[in-house]
Formats: sequence, structure tokens, C-alpha cells
Amino acid sequence: MNFIIPTIGSRGDVQPYIALASALQAAGHSAVVATHPCMRGLVEAYAVSFAPIGPDIDIGQEAAAIRTRAPHWMLGLLRVMKFTFAMLEQSHADLLALCHQADVVIVSHSAAGSIEAEQLAKPRLSVTLFPQAIHVHDPAEPLLKRTFGALAGWGMGLVMSRPLNRIRRRLGVPPMGPEGITSPLLNLLPISPHVHPPDPRWEPRHRVTGYWFAEPPQTWTPPETLRAFLEAGDSPIVISLGAMALGGEDMLATAELTLEALYQIGARAILQGWDAAIPALDLPPTIYHAGSVPHTWLLPQTRALVHHGGFGSTAAAFRAGIPAVVIPHIIDQFIWGQRAFELGVSPQPISRPKLTASRLAAALHETLHNPTLQIKAAELGGLIQTETGLETAIQLIEEATP
Repeated sequence: MNFIIPTIGSRGDVQPYIALASALQAAGHSAVVATHPCMRGLVEAYAVSFAPIGPDIDIGQEAAAIRTRAPHWMLGLLRVMKFTFAMLEQSHADLLALCHQADVVIVSHSAAGSIEAEQLAKPRLSVTLFPQAIHVHDPAEPLLKRTFGALAGWGMGLVMSRPLNRIRRRLGVPPMGPEGITSPLLNLLPISPHVHPPDPRWEPRHRVTGYWFAEPPQTWTPPETLRAFLEAGDSPIVISLGAMALGGEDMLATAELTLEALYQIGARAILQGWDAAIPALDLPPTIYHAGSVPHTWLLPQTRALVHHGGFGSTAAAFRAGIPAVVIPHIIDQFIWGQRAFELGVSPQPISRPKLTASRLAAALHETLHNPTLQIKAAELGGLIQTETGLETAIQLIEEATP
């Protein structure tokens, strides 16, 4: 069977679908990941078929620049969403041509492929990375909780449904129904049930599979300097803020306060990101600046992770069995940071506006010296490592598309 998996966004919006496509190929299917031209090298490194869609643009870099220019984080978020939907619309012609060739379209969480599959009457499945977006109606819920849910639904509509419906109207497609972009056949949630158990009130089409992880490409080898650093002393902390560390006026300031926090606790660390700021910093031998390194290889060799609460980084820390400090910046990052705290594998998240060197140092000290955090993180990691998320997903896909 021929599957097309379109997605747009930063690396974190592409990585889960590389894992899914690889598993589909291993099961004897054809699977193509369709995304920004600049992602070709990433996708093909995993021996996964790639198709370019839309402008050749790095959304992570562009979004960082947009957020920087905004006078308030909320306005920055809205501008990033507007830009992202513009990229989605500009990908339409490429996607429509690709979907003609598909037996099944797997609509990603970015909504890519949803319009085209409907236009061509192609069978479609879907993926949701944000379980809170699945609406449930339960009159028995307390009024306050129902009110919060209604507000969250309104917010999702503001940033997702309305822009999508405007695009659909311009393309001559009817507005979305109550299912939104999710498939009436099967909507996959690549999340561990130990992190977010299935809600018994969900429709049966919503299925939690376990996380989808892609092991490092066979052609990838770690830099010798990184190997030497890991072997030269105690296990380090990893600082990896993903697309949140790609740029911005406060990039250098954030990097400097992070270094100050590391100096305060005397910890070795590996920095990922802040590439433009690093030349202005005088890094000691105890701190290593790394480029792109697969977290499935790196994190099990480290003590803790400082990250932004993105879906992929959160999952990687959980699987590695290490505690984390979460610094959420936007949208679902706050929810994943709170969930890590509730699971007992992370201190209370520190939002970016409240981040200081002393607060980060205190959170890192707790992460490194609180045995309860370490035990719970190791226990959760052990559970996730036994899961078969990709195998479960392939089985469900094959049952839904005989």
C-alpha cells in the first residue's frame, strides 16, 4: 500500500513521521514523508522516501525571527501561526499532486494533507500529538473543569480551526466538521499510556499507541570529540531548547544565564543550539557545544535534560529515564512541562519570562540531587522502553486500511 505522510514545521514536527514511515516500509508498504525541501537530508538519512512540498524554508528559523520581533509572546505566537498556515497553503499544489499517487493519506498534527485527501476522496488516517485537543463532553464534570475545557477549545479554534477553514474556503472545500482534521477511521496518538492514558470517554477511533522513536541512522557516527568529552568525566547535563534556541534578540542573554547556572552548580554540560551565540562565549572544557545529535543515542549517557517542553524532547527524556528541567515558551510546551512535573520526573517548569540563572541553578540542583526524581524518571523510562509504539501503530493502520 502507498502511504503519503505530509507535515510542516520544525524538526520536531517531522521526526515522528520519519519513524512511522520507516516502520511502514519495514512492513512492506511504500511510505513517503512530504515536507519542506530543507528537510531532505534529515529524512533521507533514515532511508525514508522524501518528497518536497512548499517553499524551501526553515520554519524553525523563521518562527524564531517572528517571535523576536513581536512585542509580546502571545502576539508572537499568533504571528507564527499565521505564517505557518501561509506555508501550509503554499504547499497545497505540491501536496495535491502527491496525494493523487497515494492509496492512503496520513494527516499529520500540522493538518498537512487534510484538505487534499478530502478533495481527492482519498482514505485518510490522522495523527494527534496533543491529546488535550480531543474534545470530550461529560456533563458530570465539575463546572470549572468544563469551563476550562470550553475555553481551551475556543483557543484551539482560534489558532487552528478558523485559519484552516479560511484556507478551505479559498480552495473551494467545505468547512471542517466536528471531527476537525482527525480521521473518522483512525486517529493515532503516539504517546505512552503511562504518560497520558486513553480517556475512556474518547470515541474508539482515537488510539494511544506508545511513542514512535527512530533509532540513529546506520550512516551516523558520533563525533570523536563528543565521545571523548563523554568519557572525560561525570555524566553531563544536556541543554537542548530545540527551535526555541535558534535565534532571537535574547539568544545570547539566555545562553549566558544558562552558563552562569551551570557554573553555580559546577556541572559538566552539552549545549545544543545557540549556534550564532556560541562564538561570543568563552566555553570552559567542562562544556561541549554539539550540533545535531540523536537523542536516542545521547540522552541515556547523561544525567539530565534541560529542554523547552516540545513533544519530541519530552518523549526522549522520558524514554532515557532521566529527569528534566522544562522551560516552556509556547502552547503545548506548558502542558508537557506540567505533565512531567505531575509524573514526578521534573521540578516545577520555569516559563521563559521567569527564567534566571539562580532559578535554573536551583532547578538543576534539585534535578541532580533529588533521589525521588531520579527513581521515578528511571521507572518511567523502563516502562516506555518496553513499549512497542510503532508495531502497534502499524497493526492499527493495516486493520483500518485492509
